[in-house]
Amino acid sequence: MIAQIYTEFLHSIGVVDKKKFAVENKWYKDKITPEVSILFSWDADRIDRESEVDDILEAIKGSNSRTVLILSFRKLDPDTQKALDTSSESRRRFSNIIRLENYGESEIFELLTRLCKSKPEFGDGSTTMLRTLSQKIAGRALAEGRAFTNAHAVAEEVDKVCERYQKRKEAAWMAWAKTHSPDDGETFGPEHFKDGISLEDEDIEHIIDLAEVNYQHQLHGLKPLPISHNCYSLGPPGVGKTTVAALYAKILTELGLLSKGHVITKKASDLIGRYRGHSEGDTAEALQDAKGGVLIIDDAHLLYQERADGSNDPDDFRQGVIDTLVANISGSPGEDRCLILCGYEDRMERMFLKSNPGLRRRFPLENAFRFTSYDDDELGQSLKQEMESEDLVGTDEAFKVARDMLSRMRRRPNFGNGGDVETLLNRANLRRIRRLKQSISQFWKFTRQPLEPVDFDPDFNRSKRADENRNALFEDFVGLNDYFSSSAARKVGKLFYDMGFLSSDEVVTCSVTNLIGEFSGHTGPKVINQFELGLVKVLFIDEAYRLIGDSFHKEAIGELVDVMTKPRYAHNMVVILAGYSDEMEELLMVNPGLRIRFPTVLEFPQMAPEECLKLLEKLLSKLNISLSISTTGEHKAAVLDVLKQLIDSKGWASGRDVKTLSQAITELVFTKAGEAEEISGSEGLCVSYKELMDCLEAMLKHRGGALDDE
Repeated sequence: MIAQIYTEFLHSIGVVDKKKFAVENKWYKDKITPEVSILFSWDADRIDRESEVDDILEAIKGSNSRTVLILSFRKLDPDTQKALDTSSESRRRFSNIIRLENYGESEIFELLTRLCKSKPEFGDGSTTMLRTLSQKIAGRALAEGRAFTNAHAVAEEVDKVCERYQKRKEAAWMAWAKTHSPDDGETFGPEHFKDGISLEDEDIEHIIDLAEVNYQHQLHGLKPLPISHNCYSLGPPGVGKTTVAALYAKILTELGLLSKGHVITKKASDLIGRYRGHSEGDTAEALQDAKGGVLIIDDAHLLYQERADGSNDPDDFRQGVIDTLVANISGSPGEDRCLILCGYEDRMERMFLKSNPGLRRRFPLENAFRFTSYDDDELGQSLKQEMESEDLVGTDEAFKVARDMLSRMRRRPNFGNGGDVETLLNRANLRRIRRLKQSISQFWKFTRQPLEPVDFDPDFNRSKRADENRNALFEDFVGLNDYFSSSAARKVGKLFYDMGFLSSDEVVTCSVTNLIGEFSGHTGPKVINQFELGLVKVLFIDEAYRLIGDSFHKEAIGELVDVMTKPRYAHNMVVILAGYSDEMEELLMVNPGLRIRFPTVLEFPQMAPEECLKLLEKLLSKLNISLSISTTGEHKAAVLDVLKQLIDSKGWASGRDVKTLSQAITELVFTKAGEAEEISGSEGLCVSYKELMDCLEAMLKHRGGALDDE
């Protein structure tokens, strides 16, 4: 308006010959034409480089030399002033400066009075109400300083008052409708969250108290207290961090702490650029878009990377996001923006400790919303709500089986809480569809069928059959050391899984090499990494006696003893150390805590000669090869005698060496069959007594022995 009055004045004194007035929000060179006598740029704060001023001066030469250019700045910062003083021509052209101060309370009151006459929400325009509102806006002007937009801010405040009035009327009607509804259980409004997702009462009271204090400050003409609305939302996946962040944003808006109240949600990956400089630009743009509202950055823990030893792994692209956040966020009252970082608690805390120190000041730890994983009851309630939302029903037994599954699943690493509840229900519904599609053709009958236990877990009654499964598991269990040790681990894992102690029967096998670091401080993270892989499973450490050694080996033993006592791993996995008896006893003596952590010892005795022969026959029978000695008592006794000599030899590994023997016999038999002119495939292949004894003698000689003359 002042620019238009100034235009009228210039025309009245003959400076411009016509009142052709153009308004633009930024500088456009092509807008300066002989037809335009005055060009008004109302957002000239973007003109802050000398090259831009040179372009302006070039555009108003020649036929455009009489064009009057009016630049409007909210704040004339040093960069802009320097750009305008770049030459004598620019100083001459932009020498006239009109400085306008923010509206005072009386001016705001007069403007409010004019604006509210056309607003039915204000009724007869009570002077007391308008005076109170003008005091509030004047307090905002005092806090924001040069950032206050005067008439625009007053108009925005009037619109917000009208909007809150409409919402209050709507809420009152909804409250009446709810109490007069024929169905008292019907839920109104979108603000209903799953069990386990809520803000603590003291958190809400803290926000309201601060808003009330600042409101009283504004009424008395005092500066508002500096309040930082920025906060964390910390917790495991699927517990409602983003949902609560949106609720927090709505509370801030309802209390008038944010001018617009819109919510923008970004993932950390949306801000991490692919090329140098992109991270900073994308982050700055997101912050600008969130002005007056809330910016939620989900998975913010991805902005920080660690090396294997736990130190910071600098990444320019991720660091660019963090540095831009720190540079553009102050937490001051006039910032009119809230930033919420959502992520996993442990990784977020390490990020704030080890990355840009400015993060800790801008995001005080006491402002964090902390969430824990759902317990069994909350998971059950979440499952019921999901079933209700999808119009699904289930039998009591099915719900019990689902709860048992969720109870086992929650011990897994990176358990998704609400997300895993949805996944479990979706899988159960798919199994239900497959089960019913062959037997039910009518759709209305199909939809009425409840979920059954078998839909959630096809083998749901495994615990009732644990005893018979145990006998079947170990029915043919023979052998020792390397050949059958991993087999034993798998059977133990299956047994514990059937009993409900583990949520998976998977076996994670590792060697000592996977536990030993390459340099000081490297061993601990490697041990923890293997335990993470084996969580809720069986961790099988083969040839564990190799942990006896230098300082790195002792460090691995100490870390293993320590990590097994941590709540994350204790009672949530089975750890098996395998090795030879004497060497394992020596290992247990290295660290006293090791014997306490492994109180159960499964010691397999050496296989007897008869057991070795039985295993050999079983392995050969899989290839349709038989032993001719089975019907000859004298030959069998001779074979058992040689097997006894092998068992007594140093380093005999029972099952593993029997397997080696079977491979040697198989090679001999197939070579002989290949050289023969006629092969009788129907009867299979047969190993003669002499061939068997030759193989046994070769193995015995290889071990440094010789056949007895007997």
